Amino acid sequence: MEQVVEQAGIDIWALISERFAQTKKGLRRLFGCWHLKMSLPFTRGTESYRTCVTCGARRRFDLDQWTMLGGFYYPKG
Repeated sequence: MEQVVEQAGIDIWALISERFAQTKKGLRRLFGCWHLKMSLPFTRGTESYRTCVTCGARRRFDLDQWTMLGGFYYPKG
């Protein structure tokens, strides 16, 4: 099998990594973002929030208690 792949000039590891990346994107679309990577808190005007680095969803943040509040939302526009 390896000889066939070498003769055809196919980079098997590139093929596997490409398939994995496609599967990962498909799973993210199917199950949605879990918001595991959150930014540090931002404050604009009177609103404080943290942003999901992966998808851009926001969640209100209480600076006094240093906790996130409510559900996730996406900014308008």
